[in-house]
Amino acid sequence: MSSDKLHVGFLLTSLNGGGAERAMLNLAAALIERGHRADLVIPRLAGDYRAAIPGGMRVWRARIPGTDGRFLRAIRRAGVDVEAMTVNPVEAARTWLVLARKYPGIPVLRGSGLRSIYPCAHFLSRYIREVRPHVLVSALPGPNTVAVCAAELTDRAVPVVVTVRTNVAAEYAPEWLAAARTLYPLADAVVAVSGGAAESVRRSLAVDAGRVRTIYNPIPADSIRRLAQAEVAHPWFATGEPPVILSVGRETPPKDYPTLVEAFGLARREVDARLVILGRLSAPCRARLESLARGLGVEEDLGFVDFDENPYRYMRRAGLLALSSRWEGLPGVIIEALACGTPVVSTDTPYGPREILGGWGDLPPVGDAPALARALVATLRGERPTEEALQERAADFSPEKAADTYLALFEKLVSARAR
Repeated sequence: MSSDKLHVGFLLTSLNGGGAERAMLNLAAALIERGHRADLVIPRLAGDYRAAIPGGMRVWRARIPGTDGRFLRAIRRAGVDVEAMTVNPVEAARTWLVLARKYPGIPVLRGSGLRSIYPCAHFLSRYIREVRPHVLVSALPGPNTVAVCAAELTDRAVPVVVTVRTNVAAEYAPEWLAAARTLYPLADAVVAVSGGAAESVRRSLAVDAGRVRTIYNPIPADSIRRLAQAEVAHPWFATGEPPVILSVGRETPPKDYPTLVEAFGLARREVDARLVILGRLSAPCRARLESLARGLGVEEDLGFVDFDENPYRYMRRAGLLALSSRWEGLPGVIIEALACGTPVVSTDTPYGPREILGGWGDLPPVGDAPALARALVATLRGERPTEEALQERAADFSPEKAADTYLALFEKLVSARAR
C-alpha cells in the first residue's frame, strides 16, 4: 500500500465555522499535496468555509433542499468540482426500516428531531457504492453516526474512521452518547485529537483500546502566518492602542465567556487592556456579556467581532489569546495563536490545553475568574515565552505530521481489509 495513492472521503454535515471542519479540510489539503485523492462528502452544502476547500478536492453533495446557492456558485467559480446525488425518499424510508430494526435501542436513530440521519445514511451509502473510496473519515457526532450506519448498510465495503474532538461524557447529548456507545465500537478506528479525549473514548464509550488512536489536529502554521499579515480595520488593534485580550470561538456553554468577562474586569484594575470576543454570538448572548461588563465597570473596554474566516490577522495583533473553556478536545485556536507568535492563557480544561501549553503558557483552573485574571495580568506584563519559541511549539502540530500518522493508519486498515 505504501507506494499506492489513496482515495479518502471526508464526511461533514456542513462547512460551518468550527474547528472540526477546518481540521478536516487541513488534513485533506495535506493529503492532496502528496498526490492522494480527497472527497468532501457533505449532505448540505452550506456554511462559512467556502474559501477553505483545498484545490483538487472534489465535493459530493446531496440534491436536497437547504443548499446555499451562493455557496455553490462561489466554490464552482473557484474551480471546485461539485457532484450531486439525489436522495430518493423511498430508499431513505427503507434505510430507516433497516436501521431501526438493526439498532432498535438507539435514541438518535428514532428521535423526531434527528430524522436527517436516514436520508444522510442513504446518501452516504450511495456514495460508498458508486465512488468506492479506500477509506471514509468522519468528524462530529452526527457524521460519525451516519458513517458507521452507512458502512453497515454497504456490508462494510470501506473502512470507517470516526474522529472524536472533545470530552464525550461532557459534550455529547444523551441521545448522541447512546448512539456512540453502540456504533463507535463498530468503526474500524476511532481517532481522538488528544490523549485526554482518547481516554474519554475508552472510558465512556467502551471502545477497544486497540482501535483508539491519538492524532493531533493538523494546523498549517506557515499559511496561518501568511494570512496573519492581512490588515485589520478594527481601531483597537492599531499600533499604540492598549493591548487586546482576544478570545475566538462559537457561542456554546463550554466556552464560558462570563468567567472570561469577570476575569477581565478584575485584570482591568491592574492593567490597561481591552477584551475582544471574535465569533458568531447571538444578540442575547452579547447583551448578557455587556450587562456583566457594565456591572464590572468595563463595558467600554469590551468589544465583539463577528465570525471571520481569517481570525489570524487579529491573533497576530493581540496582546494574548484567552480561552476560558470548561471542556475541550484539542482547541486548535490555541495552536493557531502560537503559530502567530501570540502568547496564550487557557483554563486547564479537560482536555487538550495542558497537552499543548505545558511550559508554553499559563493554565489557571476552570471557572476560577481571579486565577484567570492573575494569569492575564502576568502575561500582559511580559511573563511569556518568546515569539520564536511559541512558533516552534506550533510546528509540532503540522499537517505533515498529522498526514504521516493518518496515512499509516489508512494503509493499515486498507491492507487489512484486502486480506
